[in-house]
Amino acid sequence: MKKINYTLSILCIMFIGYVSAQKTNITDAAVLMKKYNPRGGEKSVKLVNEAKDFIDKAAVHPETSESMKMHYYRGMIYFALVEMATVEAMMGKVPDQDLMEKNAEISKESFLLVVNDTDKRKGYQEDAKSFINIRVKQYWDMGLGMYETKNYEMAMMGFMGAYSVSEFIGVDYEDAKVNAMAMFNVVTDSLLNSGQLDKTEEIAIAAQEAFGKDISILTTLINVALKQGDKEKSEKYINQALELDPENKELYYILGTSYIELKENEKAELNLLKAIEIDSMYVNAHSNLAALYMSWSLQLADEAKDLDYRDPRVNELENEKTELLIKAIPSLEIMAVEFPDNKSVIRNLAQAYRASGNEEKFNEWYNKLKN
Repeated sequence: MKKINYTLSILCIMFIGYVSAQKTNITDAAVLMKKYNPRGGEKSVKLVNEAKDFIDKAAVHPETSESMKMHYYRGMIYFALVEMATVEAMMGKVPDQDLMEKNAEISKESFLLVVNDTDKRKGYQEDAKSFINIRVKQYWDMGLGMYETKNYEMAMMGFMGAYSVSEFIGVDYEDAKVNAMAMFNVVTDSLLNSGQLDKTEEIAIAAQEAFGKDISILTTLINVALKQGDKEKSEKYINQALELDPENKELYYILGTSYIELKENEKAELNLLKAIEIDSMYVNAHSNLAALYMSWSLQLADEAKDLDYRDPRVNELENEKTELLIKAIPSLEIMAVEFPDNKSVIRNLAQAYRASGNEEKFNEWYNKLKN
């Protein structure tokens, strides 16, 4: 019996010692992190990686895996890994994006566990909030400072950073998002106008990763894809945008216009008509729809010229051409009201009425050409 008790005592001592070792791992990690400086170079890199080794051991042990102290320092350590990689990237070193994202997720996971801890043990909730809020303010101040120097791209990154980091403690920092999106629009408009499509796309994708699907971001991606002539990509982004805002006339207009450029007349017509269905007086959509019908009718006329006059397809093409000109009349009427002195609009409207067999209307508009 004494032997059994002695054995149990030894096992208990060994177990307590092992658990203590895990708690020591947390303490050792904490001591190292007190010396952490994100701009400390190789010394800080070594220090944080040592702290990571300690905290990783504590994170997988059942006695410490749910410790709020462990999660607090785990969040801090993995945040530091992301922070140092960001500093290195700013200095020209290409970061391991996948590793940065993985480290960010681990940090966020631990911080959220701490701030959502219902027991509020040992004050780590406030410590976690304080740690993150300090970083949020740093990014916010960076955004403001860069804005004041008119460095709008870095201002955008600052505000974007403030928003993304605030999510580590479950906060939706709306002001940071608003400012970041304002800078995003300034930066991407400038880049698009200067033809820097790849960089525009890179920034838009980064913004989408930070804020999720957003009409403004998707519109930028649509414009990039259209300028690149990438039909599949533009369709993908437009359809994503329409999922967010199915009654957005401009999206249907953009899609319809892109199909005109791709000479896909039926799809162009469908989307422009949808834009007009949403807003019956949408002048831009009417203008492009009228232009589509007129150019489409010319395509059919050219096709008919290449056929033998006895070919029955000639009459079919002529009938299709007439139908298109008649379809153009409502949009041309709106264009004539909007631009009463535009001779091209008046000429097309007269031609459309002649094709429809309405001689009275043809004469009315044809006579306006003479005035």
